[in-house]
Amino acid sequence: MLHKNIIVLIATFFVVTSSMAQEGESKWEFDMSGGVKVGGAAPLSIPKEIRDIQSYGLGGLPLFIKINTEYKVNPTWGIRTGLVLEGKGMYAKAGVKGYKTTFNGADDPSQNVRGYYYGDITTKVDNIYLTVPLQVTYQLSNRWDLQFGPYLSYALSRRFYGEAIEGYMRSETPTGEKVGVSNVAYNFDSSIRKYDVGASLGARYGFGSGFHVLGQFDYGFNSIMNTGFESISFGLHNIYMNIGVGFRL
Repeated sequence: MLHKNIIVLIATFFVVTSSMAQEGESKWEFDMSGGVKVGGAAPLSIPKEIRDIQSYGLGGLPLFIKINTEYKVNPTWGIRTGLVLEGKGMYAKAGVKGYKTTFNGADDPSQNVRGYYYGDITTKVDNIYLTVPLQVTYQLSNRWDLQFGPYLSYALSRRFYGEAIEGYMRSETPTGEKVGVSNVAYNFDSSIRKYDVGASLGARYGFGSGFHVLGQFDYGFNSIMNTGFESISFGLHNIYMNIGVGFRL
């Protein structure tokens, strides 16, 4: 039901913006764009627990599609908002030491293995968000414009999981009982926040035909995990670069 409501909302927004554009409102502009997202759920700096990153890749559907409407306050400044459907995902494999986590040893949560892990581990993130940005725009020239402002995202789908490939766990504390670990999974889907708040900074280059290319950096202020989540000892933020193309409606 939620996904059906989201589709209706996007369709309604598209119809309304298209009809307003056809009315020729001189202070309103409308566009649609899409592209790829490169980044991941990452800490602000590399924690001491992560010894080396062995591989990285884009996960899930790292794409975005958005419909924007902009009100031109004057020829230089404007206010832009819209709807963005975006996938934020990644795959990473790393060697870790003293990495605080929880492995799902059985369906019964009381049987989970919790402690400090030493060895190789994979992490897969695959989240889909519906985002509403609110940006101030600045027209640098006939071709270039800049945009900056906050965004609010709601998670339509949440996935965060992985596997300990080969290593061992110190149970509960860094000096706890040593337990061998091999090909043991973990799943933190239910611990991901439903809402993500952040800010974006980007630029667009327009062509005379009404098309443009864009680049935008997104940074999530809060950790993607719920408050009180303790199975990872450091915060993970949505940090992504968006690269795409668009056209004026």
